[in-house]
Amino acid sequence: MAGEIDDTDAITYATGLYASIANGQSINSAHMAGKAAVELAGGEYELPVLVAASNVNPAAVKLVKPPGEDEAA
Repeated sequence: MAGEIDDTDAITYATGLYASIANGQSINSAHMAGKAAVELAGGEYELPVLVAASNVNPAAVKLVKPPGEDEAA
């Protein structure tokens, strides 16, 4: 976080972030979904900041296979 964040905003961000990760989205997409959820709730959406190592592309990193990905192969 870029500063202190309200508990409600933190919970809203985490809910959007982890739901997106669980649905097979990239880390960057999940981060943006979390920020959007906070913004829609009227919170301080600019506080969550995504930081990654210089050799990591968060837009390409997925922690979970998207639902149905195995079936498409």
